[in-house]
Parts: sequence; structure tokens; C-alpha cells
Amino acid sequence: MNLPANSKFCWCIRLLPLGVIATTVAVTPLAPQAAPIGIPDDWSHHHVVFSAAGSASDAIRNGTYARWAAIVSDPRYQLQQRKRAAAAAAGTNLRFAAPAPDDAGENEPGLASVPSGEEASGTDSHLARGIFPAFPLGDERGKSPRHVHHRHRNRPRAPNDLRLDWSENMGSGATVGMGMYAAKYSFGTSAANCSSSPSPDFVVYNTSVEGTASQASIIAFDNLYSSCTGTVPSVYWAYDTAGGTIVTSATFSLDGRQVAFVQSSGTAASLVVLKWSPSSTLSVLASTSAASYRSCTAPCMTVIPFSNGANDSGSSVYENYAADVLYVGDDTGHLHQFTGVFGGTPAESGTPWPVSVSTGGEGLSSPVIDPGTGNILVGDYLVSGAPNCAAAGCGYFYNVNPSTAAVVRSARLDFIYGLVDGPLVDVNAETAYVFVGADSGFESSSSPCGSRVPCSGVFQFSTSFSSGASGTEARTGAGYEFMLSGTFDNQLFTSADPSSPTGNLYVIGDTGSANNTLYQIPIASNVMGKPVTGPAVSTNYTSGYMSAAMGLTEIFNGTDDYIFTSALIFAAPPACTSSLADGCVMGFNVTSGTISPSTTPIGASTAAGGASGIIIDNIAVAGSNIYFTPLSNQLCTTSSSTGGCAIQTSQSSP
Repeated sequence: MNLPANSKFCWCIRLLPLGVIATTVAVTPLAPQAAPIGIPDDWSHHHVVFSAAGSASDAIRNGTYARWAAIVSDPRYQLQQRKRAAAAAAGTNLRFAAPAPDDAGENEPGLASVPSGEEASGTDSHLARGIFPAFPLGDERGKSPRHVHHRHRNRPRAPNDLRLDWSENMGSGATVGMGMYAAKYSFGTSAANCSSSPSPDFVVYNTSVEGTASQASIIAFDNLYSSCTGTVPSVYWAYDTAGGTIVTSATFSLDGRQVAFVQSSGTAASLVVLKWSPSSTLSVLASTSAASYRSCTAPCMTVIPFSNGANDSGSSVYENYAADVLYVGDDTGHLHQFTGVFGGTPAESGTPWPVSVSTGGEGLSSPVIDPGTGNILVGDYLVSGAPNCAAAGCGYFYNVNPSTAAVVRSARLDFIYGLVDGPLVDVNAETAYVFVGADSGFESSSSPCGSRVPCSGVFQFSTSFSSGASGTEARTGAGYEFMLSGTFDNQLFTSADPSSPTGNLYVIGDTGSANNTLYQIPIASNVMGKPVTGPAVSTNYTSGYMSAAMGLTEIFNGTDDYIFTSALIFAAPPACTSSLADGCVMGFNVTSGTISPSTTPIGASTAAGGASGIIIDNIAVAGSNIYFTPLSNQLCTTSSSTGGCAIQTSQSSP
């Protein structure tokens, strides 16, 4: 259901002859945001998902009509349904293409890797950027830090490598960051738009490096597809936001004309709301006042410092489109609320905001709003120099009421690094999934993963859980390092019963072993089953190093269901290379709904140090394109230079 801006409406349902039942759902009028004219895809669309919503008559019969109406009116629900419906209608069998020397849009058929003689730079700092700037990805129990440098080697392209369409240099050390996502705006679900009307499809990358007159802190590319003019993408716009670095994910307004994100300067963070204007020239922007921002001429931005002066190392901004209210956490355990972000006068809310959420005062992960309840779900993770969350008072999952600012806290779930990633919320099933790298086995002599050895795992919660709730855990191997979010498969998205879906959750586990492994967690009638062990995504971690588990992204193209993930540096993934200096991006076909240890990737490509979060479009004409950045410098092939690369790879029909 599409609603015009500033509209008020009610649902009036009359059932005869049994009587008259009048059901009224109060809906806050939309702020004066421009209506969506395309498909925004940013980090938030990967964390709040909707299995089949069912019909209005089903909701009435079940007594859940008010909740159903709130869900189907949510813009993220409508956008997700458009994307999945377009994929199903397309029915194209998009496969990983073998390298072709005359592929349009390819400057270099080989893998994007650092040439011989180039060392992987900034391993720890680049791996940690965006999640753990306060400490390296090492075993905090005294094992050697991970400063291992090996030289990259040029090699022929393997037959199953992902086809590299383009790889553009954004500057030395530039990366979206581990666990963070670029943001894509497409103006259709089944056709590529290269023209300027209403705007070309474009993708936005934060760079995680401080901007200067010659270095962008945030950059967008258009001319994305091989069907567009030219062979490489074009800079659509690029800005130095003149006030710090952007290390977390950005989010779009519904119409794609504005972006919001947090930037940090020293130990203080600010919300930035930015109107862009097409220009291939890098511009240095100065902040305009919030009162003047709505009428300012693009490009322009307003910068609003966090009222408590705190920093933000790992919490991305989440926009409630309907209310034009944005939420973001900080490094001291406070949750901030900003109003009028894209359609009014941007401002931070006062008392009781920012709300003190983490009792240990540790950092908050990215918040996610459950459209069914309206509540905000968020976890906390270790930022301080404390040895672990058990000592620092973090590792909890929280439910925050945005109207009353009341906070409900779970039992402790993670005992070492905490909940570094936002939850995955299945809205229709009223269920949240929380990803932990080290459960209570850290303090237990009877842990199933070994005496005082924690397990990695996934906890399932009701979205309206009560204080002290411990959820239900599915264990995914030995634990120690942190764990990023997983993804559902198409079977769950299309499950017939919206309140009790059946399908699969995929996650990368084994955060405390020498190798990360892909696990499938069956979900039957909204109940998690015993995890199924799949293939190792890395098999040669150096002895003594733990395995920080990477996130997953899913795409259904109408015929096949794919998931994509990454392996970090030191992993030597067999699908990519034997060099310890390489990380890897890889894909798996999960259409059959079965995996085993012998399941092999259907495509893979080197990503120096590992990769950021992966976003995917489902443009049927241009192919299904993947966007990410490596975590370290490598050769950006279409730029013919080494640095931090903005990368697109694609899977097209053979």
C-alpha cells in the first residue's frame, strides 16, 4: 500500500452479518519527505526483513490486524517486496561468468590483487576500522598480535573467480569498513538506469579516512553497468565533509536525494545530513545551520554534534521513514534520537534522550527498529580497555521503547567482545536473531565446546522479550572472536505462514577455531533446529589465531538463491589463493536448501585483508551486481593504481 506524504488514514473494517467491527489504526502523519522513486539499499535493509506478510483477512481472523497494517505500510516492507517480486518475475538464471577478454566494462581480466612487491598495508587497523578501533583483532589472552606480512603474487585468473567489472581507487587506506556497507540507489528493479532522468543508478561509499581538498570522505559512482557509456564508472559526486572520518554505514532518504551518517573527529561524533548534487569534482563542504538546511541549495550539509560529546565507533544510523526520526548509538552506551532528519529541521531530541542503555557504559551496536512494536533493538560491545565483556559489563541485548525511553535488558549473551553487529529482525514472525562470538561457556567448566571454552552461536528472541530473557541458542562451533550477522534464504522469505515461517538461516561460525565455517540453521515453524555444518570458508588460519566471523548477504534472482560472504586476511581461503596476505569474497548457491562440508563456492575473488559488508542489486538486464571494498590496499584495476578500492563484481548469464 502506498501512502502520500502528510497523509492521515484509518482502516475501517465491517464484518456482516455477525456484527460491526470497527478497527482504527492511528498512524503518525509522514514528515514532508519526498516519496520513493527508486529502490534504496543500505545496511538497514539487511537487518530488518519480512517473511510473507499474509493477507488482511488472515490478520483479521488472527486478531493481529493492527500489527499487520503497520508492517505492510512500512516502506522497508514495500521496498523488499518490490525487489523480490521483480526477481521472481525475471526468472533469469544468473551464473558466475567465466572470464572473457572482451567483456564490456572490464579493463583487466585478472584478479584485483596487489602487485608483486606490494605488501598488505595496515592489516590490524584496516581490519578493525568501523568495529573495533580500540584494540586489534588478536587473542586477548596473550597470544601474538596479528602482524604478519606476506607479499601478494600475481597469478592467472581461476575459472570460478567472480568477474571483476570495475575497481576504482578511493585513496590510500580507504575502505567502507568491516561489518559496514556501501549504499546503492537504483531507479528500477528490472532495468539498469544509466541516464540522468530522474537520476542514474548510483552507489555511495564512505572511505573511513579523513577528507581533504584532494581526498573524499564520502564518494558516489554512477555509470555502473557495462551497458552504460564507457568502460569504467564515473564519479557522480564526492565530498570532503570537513570534520572527521566516516567509519560506519550511511543511510538514504526514501527519494535518494539525501544521505545521513555519523562522522567522528577525535573522540567526538556528529550526525551529518547531506544533500548531494552531481559533479565529478571533489568539493569541500561547510556545515550550514540546521534551521537553514531544509532550504539550502545542494550540495550542502548540516552537522549536529552528539549532545553528550561521545564518539561512535560501530553504530550505524537507522532511519524510521514514517516518522522521519533517526536513531544511533555511541561508545558510552547511549542511544540518540534525531528528528526532522530528511523532511524537517534536523535536531537531536532532549531529555530523556540520549537514553543510557548499556549499564556497563560500553559501545552500542547498530540499532534496528521492529516495525511491528515500534521498539528499538540494539546490543552492546566492548570499547574500553577492559579484558572482556564479563568484566566491563557488556554483551547484552536491549529493547528500547521510543515513546517512554524504557529499557529492557536480556541476560548476558556474549562474554568477550559483545554484540558488535545489529540484530537480524524477522518482523512478521516477531523474532530477533542475535549473533555472539563467545557465549557463557567462557565461564563454564561444562561448556559443550570444551572446559571454559565459549561457543559461537545465534540467539533467537521474541521482539518483545522480557527483562533477563536468555533466548534460545543454536551453537555454531567454538568461540572467541566477534561474530557478524547472518542471512535468511528465499525459502524463509516466501514461507506460507508469516507468523511461523520455515526456512534457513545461514551464518559464519567457529570464531574460536583455526577456520571459519558456513553453518545452516534450519527454522521450522519459527523454531531454530540443530545447526548443519557446511564448508570451511577458510582452512589455513595460522596456528594461534582466532577467526573473526564475517557477515552474509543473500540474493534470489528468480531461479537461484545465492549467499555471499568474505574471509579475512590470514585465512588463505582455498577458493581464492594460498597466500596468507589475501582475504577473499565468495558465493554459494543455496537454492537446494542443503549444504555439507563438501559444498564448494560457485565463485570467488581476492579482497585484500577481507571485505566490507556486501550489497547486491537485482537488475535483471545488467546482471546481479555485488558492491564492496577490501579492508586493505590493493591494485584497483580500472584505476590502474593501488589504494582502497570501490569494487563491483557481477554474475551474468554465460
